[in-house]
Amino acid sequence: MSDGISATHQYLLTHFGPLLTLKHLAEVLHSTPNGLRMAMSRKREPFTVALAGTRRQVGRRLFFEARRVAEIIDQDRDELAECGGAYRR
Repeated sequence: MSDGISATHQYLLTHFGPLLTLKHLAEVLHSTPNGLRMAMSRKREPFTVALAGTRRQVGRRLFFEARRVAEIIDQDRDELAECGGAYRR
């Protein structure tokens, strides 16, 4: 990866561009848009609170910054690996 871009960020940029829609984010997280929307509105899990912080509204449209989403995914993956979680590469 060039310029210190993580593999996750590179994947998101290649497949979705610098901004993801709710549908794209749900696809990446293997969820439904409505499920993701509900999880972010409840603000119970640190992961979904962090994702909600990446939101950008353009008019009536809602987008999520690919760079920040990748950072959150990578951080969560690293925390799972440290505590012996189920994540496998």
